[in-house]
Amino acid sequence: MAVSGTDSTRHWELWALRLSWLAVPLFVGPGLRRALDSLTSTPGLILEVALWTVWFAGLVACLTPNPVSLTAVRILAPATAGFAVIAAVRVGLKPAVVAAFGYGLVVTALALLPSIGDRMVNGSAYGSERRMALRTPAVAFLGPIPLAWMMVFVGLVGWAVLAAAGLYWLAVPAALVGAAAVWAGFRLLHQLAVRWIVFVPAGFVIHDPFQLLDPVLVARAKIRRLGPAEISDLNQVFDRDRAGDEAEHPGPPADTEPVTLDLSAGSLGLALEVESTEALLFSVRSRNRVEGKKSSKVVFSPTLPGAVLSEARIRGIRIRGSSGVD
Repeated sequence: MAVSGTDSTRHWELWALRLSWLAVPLFVGPGLRRALDSLTSTPGLILEVALWTVWFAGLVACLTPNPVSLTAVRILAPATAGFAVIAAVRVGLKPAVVAAFGYGLVVTALALLPSIGDRMVNGSAYGSERRMALRTPAVAFLGPIPLAWMMVFVGLVGWAVLAAAGLYWLAVPAALVGAAAVWAGFRLLHQLAVRWIVFVPAGFVIHDPFQLLDPVLVARAKIRRLGPAEISDLNQVFDRDRAGDEAEHPGPPADTEPVTLDLSAGSLGLALEVESTEALLFSVRSRNRVEGKKSSKVVFSPTLPGAVLSEARIRGIRIRGSSGVD
């Protein structure tokens, strides 16, 4: 794994997640135990084995930073609070159950920290690479992410709930359907974990399978400006998109400056803009088709824009503010 100078200040957050996950049996376990004690021996044993398996899978994910582990952690951390909700339905709002739910929220908050995602995606880097995560599109929080997470959660617990009720004849087919739901939901959520920019000796690569068919290298020698996106350029992107929704327009004349290409995917927060001395070709996914677009200005939204600028400066890339001052 490649580690740069900008990583050292964020080591504690990953260790905080690891320690909090290690303590899940201590803080969440008593609440779930109240629910398990109300079951007969066989269903209780099945559920206990399943819960320990989930905990162990989360522990392995926390200890092995990579994009797959990031997806797993961000699924399993909220699941701890979900298990507490199921326990509350069965035994009521006992203090131990409420404590389990609260601790589950704490673990979830740690797992969703931008710095955790940044460290996890960089776990698959090698050599002199430095991978830095891109921010999740805002629209994904309004439906796709909750629905995909629910698919995985129901797939994980549905068969166990049926087994706990003694409905073994339903638990077996539910386990098969649940496995398919877990696989499908995991794949959907994992698409968000493989979006990053990669600093390499030649510059940096924009790797975003969610929007681009192929990664695109922005050569360091051709970077004119890297810094916060200018308001005028963001307005240009907005006006272009709004006009495209109202009517079809021909492309700009060959002698005009290409419009700014927005790869921020509507995410919230500070966006960065890179300007190249020559237009770059992007194969952009758009409405179930791929369009070739050229632009010398590209807007993107990393989860840690300040860390991106610091890394770029370390690697000799010229940084400028929106005013053009270094």
